[in-house]
Amino acid sequence: MIEMIFEELKRHGLVTSGSDFSEDWLGMEASYFRAVRTKHRTVSAKALATCAARLKRHANALQASSYPSVRERGGWYAQLAESCVSELLTTCES
Repeated sequence: MIEMIFEELKRHGLVTSGSDFSEDWLGMEASYFRAVRTKHRTVSAKALATCAARLKRHANALQASSYPSVRERGGWYAQLAESCVSELLTTCES
């Protein structure tokens, strides 16, 4: 799931590398996402919560716009945030 969020953010030009994603969206050190990918580790609850909160903050700001296309982008951020929350809840249940 976190891989999908990374790819979506990258596709939209919001990150350029896994290091950017680790620091800017997961709130972790630059090498964190690379380690998760290469060592097939589970993303920490802290990283998921940070990602969800940052995505939701962006969603709220964009959804307050008077421009429909900007509000639509806000909905996209909100969907990604919900993905993080769902993954976080699944992780916490384990």
